[in-house]
Amino acid sequence: MSRAETDLAYRQAMARAWAIAPGVFLAGIGGGIVFPILPLVGLRVGLSLAFIGLILASNRIGRILFNPVAGSLIDRYGGKSMMVIGLLIEVVVMGMYLLGVSGGNPGTMFLLGRLLWGPGSALAFVGGQTLALHAAGPELRGRVTGIVRAAMGLGTPAGLVVGGVIAGVWGDRAAFEVAMVAALIASAVALRVVPDLKAPPGPRRPWSDIVRALADRRIAAVAGLNFMAFFAVQGLVLATLVLVVAARHLTLFGMAPETASGFFLAFMLSASAAVTPVAGRMADRGRMRAQTAGIGLCIMIPGLLLLAVASDAGRLLGALILMGIGSGCLSVPLLALLGDLVPPEMRGSAVGGLQLFGDTGGTIGPILGTAALGAIGLSAPFFIAAGVLALGLPLAWWLRGAERRGTATELRVAVEHARS
Repeated sequence: MSRAETDLAYRQAMARAWAIAPGVFLAGIGGGIVFPILPLVGLRVGLSLAFIGLILASNRIGRILFNPVAGSLIDRYGGKSMMVIGLLIEVVVMGMYLLGVSGGNPGTMFLLGRLLWGPGSALAFVGGQTLALHAAGPELRGRVTGIVRAAMGLGTPAGLVVGGVIAGVWGDRAAFEVAMVAALIASAVALRVVPDLKAPPGPRRPWSDIVRALADRRIAAVAGLNFMAFFAVQGLVLATLVLVVAARHLTLFGMAPETASGFFLAFMLSASAAVTPVAGRMADRGRMRAQTAGIGLCIMIPGLLLLAVASDAGRLLGALILMGIGSGCLSVPLLALLGDLVPPEMRGSAVGGLQLFGDTGGTIGPILGTAALGAIGLSAPFFIAAGVLALGLPLAWWLRGAERRGTATELRVAVEHARS
């Protein structure tokens, strides 16, 4: 490929990435707004910690059931249309939250809304990530997925800050109203600017072929690491941090616990979003996908250990920033590596499978985290999460070797083809 062709491919890939990014950013804002609010609203209306954990995890339950369906629909109809439908479902969910706040049965409405949020967010986020894999070839896949994942990551902390501030100043109802408007704007933006990228047309694969392809040991390793990351960060930490901040009386500029926890989580997720483009470039350089993911694990584990013993706001903030950097280094290479391992016509199903494992970890995390917090103590959930991530280190090391062997084989095939 000539220099001019390389430059053109780079510009096209970056343009596609930046066109996908706004929709997933705005989608993340809606979810971020409600997350620091729901636990304390639940406590105020007399819900138990176990039921609050179930509410927080129920969107993951809905996504677990729907992720494979979402991936199949995206492979068949394209990521853009499914992404828009998912965002419109999120608008409906925000209306259910409003009914829960203003009506007489908030527990039921919160639970049903979070269950419905699962299919909506599955369509939105699996669609966005599949579009990112379609947007570039393997040489630029890490960079493109880094931009899209950064947009997803920045949307959530922006929502956390907005939700915490609005709830603290104007009340819970106003926060849900803003989240509803954000989801509506996201659907309009996605419809207008997101490119309709699809795999080349071809015969539809039966489910048995897809299952056999996704049973590859390398894909299973990628899914296992995604499970661990979601268990620790998206599940356990996000669900329990507001309760830990309140119990340890940690404050940030005199803010209320829900407002302070929103800012703390925003620092973590912003650090993750900031490092994802860098992680994407590292993953593209010499196909270092698995090695970059392993570096992420090595950064996240001490962050969790520090979080377990943090007794002041400074240590807590340092722990969360470490975890954000580590999770950013982990998530992008895993998605890029998945794109290397599956054919284009199966990318939606593969991303749906990856999200299924992640959401399983994200479902177990809040349930186990809130139960351990109530039964064992404030530090227990974070020690458990650090132990789970430590189990991923040998898995990442094996995947690094498998990736290097695969890259060497590709180079030999390319050389033999050129000689012939």
